[in-house]
Amino acid sequence: MQSNSSVFQIPELAKREATAFGESKEALEIYNELNEIAEEIEQCRLRNS
Repeated sequence: MQSNSSVFQIPELAKREATAFGESKEALEIYNELNEIAEEIEQCRLRNS
């Protein structure tokens, strides 16, 4: 089958499962670090748009 490069193909998204973070200090630190990374990515995205 030949692909058509003039049409943007949107991939089917797999079902996402949420990760339940435990209430340990280590889990909270990981959660906070992930949030900080997400905020940095968003700031870069906004600067570059």
